[in-house]
Amino acid sequence: MSFRVVDVDLPDRAYEVRIGRGALDELAEEARVLLGPKARRVLLVRDTGVPDRFVDTLVKDLGGAGFETRVCAITPSESIKTMATVEALLREAITLGMTRVDAVIAVGGGVVGDIAGFVAASYQRGVPVIQCPSTLLSMVDASVGGKTGVNLEVGGELYKNMVGAFHQPRLVVADTELLDSLDARQRRCGLAECVKHAMICGGVPDEDDGHSELLGWMLRELDRIVAFEPGAIDELVARNVALKASVVMGDERESPDAKSGGRMLLNFGHTFGHAIETLEGLSPSGDPADAPLHHGEAVALGMCSACAAAESMGLCDESVVTVLREMLVRIGLPTVVGGLPGVDSIVARMSHDKKAAGGALRLILPEGLGRCVIISDAPKESLEAGLVAIRG
Repeated sequence: MSFRVVDVDLPDRAYEVRIGRGALDELAEEARVLLGPKARRVLLVRDTGVPDRFVDTLVKDLGGAGFETRVCAITPSESIKTMATVEALLREAITLGMTRVDAVIAVGGGVVGDIAGFVAASYQRGVPVIQCPSTLLSMVDASVGGKTGVNLEVGGELYKNMVGAFHQPRLVVADTELLDSLDARQRRCGLAECVKHAMICGGVPDEDDGHSELLGWMLRELDRIVAFEPGAIDELVARNVALKASVVMGDERESPDAKSGGRMLLNFGHTFGHAIETLEGLSPSGDPADAPLHHGEAVALGMCSACAAAESMGLCDESVVTVLREMLVRIGLPTVVGGLPGVDSIVARMSHDKKAAGGALRLILPEGLGRCVIISDAPKESLEAGLVAIRG
């Protein structure tokens, strides 16, 4: 089969991202080549939302390639993304008899990838991990770049991704056939991260004309993307992975001193978004049955807040806000939400953000379409403007 391949070229840790329908079919044999003849065991952490046929076929193929595989199923949620889950998986690895030449394989969305990646980073101080993202969100963002981690609850508040490690995968296999099983809400959430990429960077040069930008391409193709046409989705994943890879190669560990903002720009919408996501009872539709907010929905709202904050500071004009909101509305993502608490409560949650430095809150804010900057210690009035803009 012919797949799109994006290279993530890091010193001593280069790997490929293989994209296309049926890409999982070749994983077992590729794992044997990557891991070498001494590797014998695989801890396969799977998302319960992934259809069984994909997992069953992969386990059979791994057996044919000489691997003993133990499957551990996780029903993804922020509440399961804990140290207790990591410890349980580490115990499974020990009872399986895994050594440092063996591997963890993650088949699932971002929660499963984050947990499995952290298990791989922690077990015997690091074993290989192969990421097989099953959602659009994890394909275009979470599976590439080596960020792993779990949440901590302290004093009744949830601190997202507060414990973790950078642990680059040996391979990423993005089998876009897995996306067929996603419901409409999961698809929309994945598109939120694609919009984020389009808003922060000028884009990766188009293979044909060498100058098209991701944002321009998405605006032209948005109807096909929203309809989830296979050709458009494969192209969307490839373009977003290429953009994410280019950012990661320039700033692997999110250095606060990275030129032009580096990897930190990938957090556009996340400072507001993470704070909103941790609030209980919020619904993207207003119907309590749809609560809580999913990650992509919180990011969409966070991007709206960031744009409104930037406009209030004079960093960008109204056209940036308009383009963003129109894209989100066409996709079906929320731009306002009811039930938000007071500004002070949300700002307090924002202060827990990992991007804060020296007590100063750092925001990624747009200067224009495809251009963002990092602002330290933004005035409270701008934070208020951002939150007022999404209050339904």
